Amino acid sequence: MKLLPSSMFALAIAFSASVNASEIRHYKGKDINTVEEAIAVLQEYNPKLKVMLEAEELNPQDMGKIHEMTYTMENALKILEGSLKITQRNLEELHLSSERMETEKAKIYGGLYLEGAAFYTDKK
Repeated sequence: MKLLPSSMFALAIAFSASVNASEIRHYKGKDINTVEEAIAVLQEYNPKLKVMLEAEELNPQDMGKIHEMTYTMENALKILEGSLKITQRNLEELHLSSERMETEKAKIYGGLYLEGAAFYTDKK
């Protein structure tokens, strides 16, 4: 049996990927507006994903379900990322306020920071 040259093999892979990509259905995912909603999605979807990934085989239906789930999971992570950026900004403002001895600003930004960081530090 003769092997395909590497360029032919790469072309065959690229062609099959493009055919499959054109058949892929795209989803909007669930709308997520709060950190609490984002956490709820990850708490629901991550265990389902884990079970699917631990299966001996992933069939096309499994792959389709994973593909669909990732849209909502990505929406959840965007909310968490935005929340973390706000928390980081508030910490930076607290830092600058403390350098400048701006006590009122330090109290404001410190409170905002603690509120945002509570998600990461408070035990439920």
